[in-house]
Amino acid sequence: MLAVHLYWIIPVLLILAISFNTHSASGHGLGGETLPPVIIAGKNATMSIFVTPPEFNSKNKEYNIVLKLYETNTQAVISHVTYHVQISHDGKQLLDEKFHDDSSNLTLKVIPQNTDSIKMSGNDLGDLGWTPGFISPLQAEGPLFLSGGLYKFKIQVLTVDDDSNKLNPPVTFDAAISLAQTTDHKISYEKNDYLLGIVSYYDKIEDFGFDSASRKISFSMPYEWTEKNIAQTNVVHEEIHIPKTFPELLVTKYDVSVNGIKISDSSVTVDDYTSDSRVVHLVLYQKQISSMANSISDKSKMAFTITPSKDEKFPITAFTRNAIFEVGLSWEPAPIESGKKTRFYVDISRYFAPRVQEGGSFDFVIKQHGKELLRKTIDGKIGVSEKTNFADFEFSDKNLGPTVISIEKIKEEELSTVDFVVAVNPADTRKTFPIRIPSVSLSDSTGNYFVDMTWIPENLQPGQTEFIFTIYDKNLQPVPQASYDFVLIQNGIQVYKKSNTAKAGGSFEDVTFFDKNKGQMDLRLENIDKSGEYVSLPIAVTPEFPLGWYIVLALMFFVVLMPNLLRKTKIRNLFL
Repeated sequence: MLAVHLYWIIPVLLILAISFNTHSASGHGLGGETLPPVIIAGKNATMSIFVTPPEFNSKNKEYNIVLKLYETNTQAVISHVTYHVQISHDGKQLLDEKFHDDSSNLTLKVIPQNTDSIKMSGNDLGDLGWTPGFISPLQAEGPLFLSGGLYKFKIQVLTVDDDSNKLNPPVTFDAAISLAQTTDHKISYEKNDYLLGIVSYYDKIEDFGFDSASRKISFSMPYEWTEKNIAQTNVVHEEIHIPKTFPELLVTKYDVSVNGIKISDSSVTVDDYTSDSRVVHLVLYQKQISSMANSISDKSKMAFTITPSKDEKFPITAFTRNAIFEVGLSWEPAPIESGKKTRFYVDISRYFAPRVQEGGSFDFVIKQHGKELLRKTIDGKIGVSEKTNFADFEFSDKNLGPTVISIEKIKEEELSTVDFVVAVNPADTRKTFPIRIPSVSLSDSTGNYFVDMTWIPENLQPGQTEFIFTIYDKNLQPVPQASYDFVLIQNGIQVYKKSNTAKAGGSFEDVTFFDKNKGQMDLRLENIDKSGEYVSLPIAVTPEFPLGWYIVLALMFFVVLMPNLLRKTKIRNLFL
């Protein structure tokens, strides 16, 4: 079937690329390794080691370690194998046991527990070690796989072919297996909080940082810059997951450095196919790592920095959902700003096919918050030079932030569709939002929620206004599927009410104010997450002069900040 979803294309291509470069399988592996063959008892033998599942997750109740010793040429399993297995992590030895396998793959079930030592279950054969029971598996319960990162294996083969056939000396295999680990990092920018994720396919992440001035992301992981270790490292793969609600990081190009050395753009791949985040892939191969080694001063770690580039990388490309077309998108001027006409250029070519010119209509669509701002059918051309197909649009101040540009139904094929995420920037960079408001209960006691509130345009006047807000719990984590009532009260009378649900904590409401609404109002989010708690904020709809905004700020200061100040000075009751 051609109707293959492109959400899988980039991960698959990366996996294939890594596979082609690790065919010898002699280095540190994600979830497993197949080691180079050696001569054991006159046989050309190979050992494979696998850990399943290959990713660390604190919710995983068990893992399996599978050991297999087999003849390289015939793939026949070698019987009566006794293994001496040592496993270490972060320089600490976690397991030191002997295991015996008569006729098949040895499988050790691991139950992660935060204990001081390993508890073994199975049959204890003495010098031959542990083997599975008749009805129970071979099991190790204790401080194994309590975190992701690199686990080092030292495995000695003590017997083969017969229990009494002891090897002198034993044959030793050294391996290192990575458990991929996802970590979440809270960052703040322009008074907004975001959750940025990192998936490390090599070792655990340390020293995460974010510089708001340069928007630079930094982190490191342990790495031995030795010739031996580099020879065992086929690839280092890191993923940075950037929320698509963070427009200042949704750029067309990133500058990436490793230990202060800039890496090539070809090592950085942008994946926009997931719905909630952009994934930036960093892939370093052994040859690249080796070329940097002599210039590295700190030989104990790999330190990454990712910074939005000052240069634009056009076109940004993606593939349609059916994998038939590759689509490039660029625009002028860059960056996109409100109040300025932007011209978008769309370049379309057939994927895995020669560039041949042909006709092909498509729909050019601009969407924000699930609403279409523009839909235009373009009688375009496929396989032509860049900047042939174009569409113009001018964003207003109400259109700031993440925006989806969709190229739909190329040649009238429903699945020939692709989405891009771009950022619309304000022409005036002055920002005063969001306003963070703590919730209260019906008894006026301190609540369990915070709400970040923003509205566009900033100066509330008759006309349409978009209120944008995020609902957090007391730990400042977005509340998923939080129900609420959005209410406006003027002169003690409810003039507007709408019930809705904030998906992933965030939502928005569009309100049209009329001349009769001029003056002070109370904005309330009531019954947050069905708790009965609410937040309240005074706002003012003003005539068209700037004094109104200062009135709003003054009111916000008095209502939001003054109670806290008064509480601290123990005179709040004088004003109630």
